[in-house]
Amino acid sequence: MIDYIHIALAESNSALWTLCFAIGAGCFLTALSRKLHLPTLVSLLLGGFILGPEGLGLFDPKALGEFLPIFISLAVAIILFEGGLTLDLREFTHTSTVIQRLLSIGVLITWIGVAITVWFVFKTNISFALLMSSLVIVTGPTVIVPLLRRIRIQSRIANILHWEGVLIDSIGVFIAILCFEWVVESGGIVALPNFAIRILSGLLIGSIGGYLIYFCMNRKFIPDTLINAFALASAMFIFGITELIKPEAGLLSVTVAGAIVGIKKPHRLKEIKAFKAEIVDLLIGLLFIILVARLELAQFAHFFNNGGLWVLLGVLLVIRPLSVFVSAYKTQINLREKLLLSWIAPRGVVAASMASLFAISLQNKAEPVGDPLLMEAFVYSVICSTVLIQGLSSGIVARLLKLQRPAPNDWVIIGAHRFGRELANAIHQKDERSVILLDTNPSHIKLAKKYGLNAILCDGMEAEELYEEEQMLFGAGYILALTDNSELNQLLMQRWSEQLNQDSVFGWIPNDNPNNINNIIGQPTFAKLEPPAVISSELIKGNYKIALLEIEESTDLSELNATPLLIISNKQMRPLDSLEDSEQSPKVGDTLIVYQPKEKLDPPKADAHQADLPLE
Repeated sequence: MIDYIHIALAESNSALWTLCFAIGAGCFLTALSRKLHLPTLVSLLLGGFILGPEGLGLFDPKALGEFLPIFISLAVAIILFEGGLTLDLREFTHTSTVIQRLLSIGVLITWIGVAITVWFVFKTNISFALLMSSLVIVTGPTVIVPLLRRIRIQSRIANILHWEGVLIDSIGVFIAILCFEWVVESGGIVALPNFAIRILSGLLIGSIGGYLIYFCMNRKFIPDTLINAFALASAMFIFGITELIKPEAGLLSVTVAGAIVGIKKPHRLKEIKAFKAEIVDLLIGLLFIILVARLELAQFAHFFNNGGLWVLLGVLLVIRPLSVFVSAYKTQINLREKLLLSWIAPRGVVAASMASLFAISLQNKAEPVGDPLLMEAFVYSVICSTVLIQGLSSGIVARLLKLQRPAPNDWVIIGAHRFGRELANAIHQKDERSVILLDTNPSHIKLAKKYGLNAILCDGMEAEELYEEEQMLFGAGYILALTDNSELNQLLMQRWSEQLNQDSVFGWIPNDNPNNINNIIGQPTFAKLEPPAVISSELIKGNYKIALLEIEESTDLSELNATPLLIISNKQMRPLDSLEDSEQSPKVGDTLIVYQPKEKLDPPKADAHQADLPLE
């Protein structure tokens, strides 16, 4: 009896140590990767192998026993719920034809193409081949978004990859579950009804759960201090009750629930997204450490000895390019862009989790179905090759194809009022660099978009979240805070200085600002100007205008019948009052963006080019 107790305690401690160690190691490796600007999955994959039984043996996932598949399912459910929160169907309706084709025709080509390759090389039955191929359909935003930020490719291609990653998770999971059901039930009469029940129960419970979450949040039944815990607990409850009714249906239900909450946009949704993003980062690190550590090198030796290399080459060099070229047929995507899209398709945590979950389930069957270890080795080989080879080389490929953007030099103007819109238009008109307007006023954003300006309806104070997740801001290099509240501008400058260099963050701070100028983080600018609302009013009345002045001869700024705002010199742009005194005088060939009365004549020694637009 005493020996039994000792064994039980040892097993309990081993499981506890495994879980605690994986959480700590996953979080540390994630933080280290971001600090060193390396792909997170690369460090997690290497960490899992090195720290697990095949390496140093510091922990063993097998210690979790029968709780491992339960834990994997729950973690994947939370990740998918967070993914559902980020879905925006209204934005999807405006996405390009290429994205919609990649999510339909492209998915079919990947699924069937990989299945045929697996069936031909491994001589497995076609049902099991379809299951294996369904697991590599997904790419996932947790892999794509950090990659896009790191390699800085042109916005059109980045937008396609971003939306493919965001939306393809749910599609891939649905297909994988269908294939798993078909394989387990040996197809035919039993599989289809079970799959129909699974789909219906997932949709029904997910929809009801999503609307209940929205109702409780929108009516403020839940205290703000508990809103994040409520959202997390609700997702887990929806997953649990669906699994109770029909196993493997919970993943669909939480995805649907998350999508409904994300579309309905209830009270404090932004806080929930931020909280969920942190939880997902923690879970991704934990999952990859545990899942990779349970793999054995013998699995991969068996995979490659049986022709696995040919399968990988087919996935990377044949099937993905075929999917892209068919999806981009007769579109504006050129050959270089198609080649880059063909090269970037990294798989992530959803593919890994589903593969391990299915492998564990199939291994526990009384009668073996297919080769679960081969399936697992195949999926992880695809993950490793796409993350290590494609992920690390994508920047070089983009540079060779001349699709990589220069170092971040886009301007972000916080304030989409008339002054901000005309200033953005003038910058873009002369410099052709991207300018993005941020504002919480929907009418300002609507007007900006109406006249072709890039604009995002958001709170500029959420600097970290926006900089990390908003694809349009991946090229942001300079910030200009133009709200009417100088103290708010100071806070905005401080927030964005944490993401960018302080020398690249500017804000309207008037001369009568009560705070010590030396205590302000960032670069105070436009000190002589009236508040942006006053300037906007003058622009609307037609008393003043924003104009471009190209300097043809040496010009003294004091002689200008205008207030200089920005100077563009040698493809560099800065607010004038942020320069040193020795740099204040414009040189021949420079361009000034100025604020000047309309009734006054243009100054001598300068060729004026107006930047007027009926921006309302």
